[in-house]
This record gives sequence, C-alpha cells and structure tokens, in this order.
Amino acid sequence: MDPQHFKNGLLHGDPNIIYPALVWMLQRRPELTTRAYLARFLVSVEIPEHMFGDEQILEVYQQYKDLQEEFKEVHRSSERSKSQLISPGEIKKAIVQMEEDKEQLERKVEALHAKLSGSNNFDGMLREASALRVEQDEQLKLQDRMREQRGHAYQAEQRLEQLKRALSDKRAEASMSDIGALLRKLEGEVAALSRKANEELPRAIAAKQQRHDELQQVLSMPVGSDSDMRAMMGHRQQLQRSVGALEERKRALASNPDDKLAMFRQQANLVAKKREQVQARLEAVSRDRAVVDNELASKATEVAALTDKPVLRGDDFRKYANEVRGRTAQYKRMKQELGELRGEWGLLSRTLAVLTEQEKGVSKKLSDAERKRGVSGFAQTEEQLQKVSQQKAEVDTVKGKTLEEISQVVEEINTQIKENKNRLAPQIKNLRSLRTRFGEVEVEYLDKKGAYDNTKAGFDSEISKLQAELDEADKDAQHEESSCHYYETLASMERIKLQRVADEKAGRSLARTGPDGSITTYKALYERKIREQEGQQRGLRDQQKSLKENHEPNKVQMQLFRDLNKLLRCKVDMQKAARTEAAYMAAAEEQDSNVLSLGDD
Repeated sequence: MDPQHFKNGLLHGDPNIIYPALVWMLQRRPELTTRAYLARFLVSVEIPEHMFGDEQILEVYQQYKDLQEEFKEVHRSSERSKSQLISPGEIKKAIVQMEEDKEQLERKVEALHAKLSGSNNFDGMLREASALRVEQDEQLKLQDRMREQRGHAYQAEQRLEQLKRALSDKRAEASMSDIGALLRKLEGEVAALSRKANEELPRAIAAKQQRHDELQQVLSMPVGSDSDMRAMMGHRQQLQRSVGALEERKRALASNPDDKLAMFRQQANLVAKKREQVQARLEAVSRDRAVVDNELASKATEVAALTDKPVLRGDDFRKYANEVRGRTAQYKRMKQELGELRGEWGLLSRTLAVLTEQEKGVSKKLSDAERKRGVSGFAQTEEQLQKVSQQKAEVDTVKGKTLEEISQVVEEINTQIKENKNRLAPQIKNLRSLRTRFGEVEVEYLDKKGAYDNTKAGFDSEISKLQAELDEADKDAQHEESSCHYYETLASMERIKLQRVADEKAGRSLARTGPDGSITTYKALYERKIREQEGQQRGLRDQQKSLKENHEPNKVQMQLFRDLNKLLRCKVDMQKAARTEAAYMAAAEEQDSNVLSLGDD
C-alpha cells in the first residue's frame, strides 16, 4: 500500500484502513505493548562521528550503551521468570504427585533400613553416604556457578576486546597523517555499512518475516476443546507416573549393595563430566574461532572494496587535502588556545587561593592585635563605614543626575504637549461630529445585532438537532459495520471448521507416514497412539507379572548359591589347613632322621 494513501486514509478515518489496522494491533497486543515499553528505554541517540573525539562525550555515550545492555539483560531475566510461573492447578497436581513419591520413598527407605540395620557399621556408612550426597549437590551447584561465571567472563572479554579495538582505531585516526589512508578507511567503513544495509539486513528481515509467517500459520490453527486438553493432560500425567516408577526401579537397582557395577558407573560418571568440560572448552574455542573468522572475512571484504573503489586524483584530491589540512590546523589552533586558557585559569585559580590564604592570615593577625589592644572589630567596622560612605556618595551622585534629567524631561514634555494641542485642535472638532454620528450608527447596529442574534439562535438550535441526529446515525452505521465484520469473521471461522470436518471425513486432514502405513486423519493417528500405549502397557504388565512370579524362586536360589559358596570356602580352608599340617609333619620326620648317633666305645 502507498504510504501517502495510508496516511490520508488514517487521517480521514477510512474504515478500510482503520479496521485492518485495529485487527492487526489487537491480535498482537502483548507484543506491541512490550515493544512500546522497550522503545522508551532502547531508543538510539545518533551522535556525529566527529564528536566522539571528546573523551567526556565518548564516556557518557558508552555508559548509555552499557545501561541499555544491562536493561536488556534485566528485561530478559524478568520475562524468563514470568514465563516460568506455574498455574495453581498444576502446582496442586505436582504437590499431590510429590506426596505420593514421598510416601513411596519413605516405604523404600524403611525397607532398606530394616534390611541393612543388622549389618556392621551401618551408622557410619549412612553418615558417609549423606556426606557424599551433600558434596555431590554442592559440586553440581559449583559447576553451575562456574559455567555462569565463565559466560560472564567471556562476555566481559568480548566487550573488552571491542573497546580495545575501538580505542586503537581512534588512536590510529588521531595519529594518522596520511590523507590517502584516512580516505581509504572512510571508504571501507562506507562499503561495510552499504553491505550491511544491502545484504545482511535484508536476510535478517526475510528470516524474521518467515518466522512471522510460521507463527501466523500456527495462530490460525483452531484450538482444541477442553475435553481433548483434559484427556491429553491425563494421559501425560499417567505417562509421567509410569516413567517415575521406572526411574525408581532403576535407582533401586543402582543402589543395590550387592551391585558389582557401582564402581564402573562412578567411573562412567567421571568420564561423562570430563567430556562435558572438554565439550564446553571446545564450544568456547569454536566461538572464538567464529569471531576471528568473521573479522577476517570483514577485513577481506574491506580490502576488496578498497581495490574496486576509485581514488581521488588531481584537483579533487588537492582540494580535499587542503580542506583536511585547514580543519586540522584549525583544530590544533583551537586545542592550543584551549590549553593556554586552561593553564591561565589554573594559574589564576592558584593565585586566588594563595591570596585568599594570605588575606585570612592577615585578617587573623589584625584581629589578634585589635583584641590585645581592646578594639576588637575595629577593622571590620572601618571597612563597613568606608563601604557605606562610598555607597552614599554614589547615591548622591546618581540623585543629582536624576534631578537634572527629570527637570529636563519635564520641560521637553510640556513643549511636546503644547505642540500636540495646536496640531490636534482641528482633529478634535472633527472627532466631536464623528461621536454624534457614532451614537446614531451604534443604535442602528444594536437593533440589527439583536435581530441577527435571534435568527442565529434559531439556526443554531436546528443545526444542533441535525448534528445530534447525524452523530446517532454515524454511531448506528459504525455499530452495523462492526457487527457485519464480526459476523463475517465468525462465518469465516465456521467455514474453516466445516472444511476441517470435511477433510477429516474425506481423509485429507493429515499427511503422515507411520510404520503401519500412511495416516490421513486425526482419528487414525490417535487410534494408532492408543494401540501403541496399550501394547506398551501389556508388555509392562507381563514384565511385572514375570518379576512377581520369579522373585521367590530366584531368592531361594540365591540363598542356595550363598550356602554353596560358604561350603566351598570351608572346603578350601580345610584343604589349606591339611596341606599345612602335612608339610609340618614331613619336616618333623626329616629332622628326626638326621640325628647323629654315638657308639659306646
């Protein structure tokens, strides 16, 4: 639409423009409210580039940008906290679910306590396990804080690098004496801004438009009924309870004291944590590399743009160089004058401070001398008397001058009055005749004015009645037009619903492909999901039944294996004892056979 036509229609209240604009605004009221709120604080103040040479202006502008970034972060955190709010119904359901989980955990804890109460050093193991859990929670919190601090440090480093680059660029510009290099730099900046306006911004706008179209398509989809939502919520809660039960079983199996894989699980957790740390470092390095690649690409583009741009030559270059030299000389001269003025002001300030200190010292000495001689306050009184006498002399001088001027002015006024009287005498005679004529005309004017007021009052009453009728008719027309648009909208919504129903009946509402063939209706989709869930439920029930049936036999078998293990250990110990005893007896027999016997002779 032509912008001028839109402005004219908006100014004259064209319904073809007003109603679509209102529909668009009301559909996006929360978004537009947020944008209007943020626009008050995120407005960008345009400052000319040459003013950034002033350090104070640069500092204030940087503070302004930092405050804007801080406001953005605070607003994002506020929006996240608002989006994370949970409705009271969901909180109640969560409380009920957590109470059920608490009861289950208490029963399991009691069972484990009864099972392990007879073991040795149970209290010590319990304390160590509690301490381990506390340390693990503390370690997780420290890891979260470390990631957060690393993110803040990375942002601060990026900001510092940007400020360093900006400072180096400004210093290079300030110390740059080559006009050609300065010109090339300016041309590179212009080329970068042109590329951003012609390439990057259109791509970003296209992406935003695509996202907007997707959201519009999602908003145009009909909302499900309350019964469907309740059924889906019930199914979701049932699945959550099933998942919670499976997780409890998994944790129970993992916390089994006879589990031989606990050590390997701990090692796997340590390896997973190390992998996450390495992954975080890899992401940080990847981000740094992406930043460096972007800078390299921008510099390459600037160099390419500089090679394609024409360079000033001849008279144009000399003219531009003369202008730059003139402005540079003016800037240096004004800077030198400013430095001289600042130096002089500092010198005068120092002189004033020294003289003030000296005056205070002299005044103190003088007051001490007056106090010693009994004439305290004499210097102040004398100074006041001198000031009063000086003021009196000034007033007397001004008074004498004022009297002379007044007498002279009075004489001039009297002379002018006489001259004006003589000049105005004939005009006064004419004025008297005109006053008589004015009286007659005024009487006639008042009569005609009264008739005019009466006629005007009648016309005004008729116009007010007609205007009231016109306003009433306009209100009726607007009401009818609004009702027309409302019913047209309802009719379009009903047509869409009928079309969806027809598509559902005809089998064209969906186009999905499942493992058992293509799905064309929501009914088939939900029936397939119901069958899948029923199959999973049957499998879980069979698994539960199998576990219940095999629990006691497996328990008896485990006890038999433990008894067998004890018998085998006892047998091994007896074998070792028998071998030791046999070795000892063999050694004793060998010692007896080596005894030396002496004869009688």
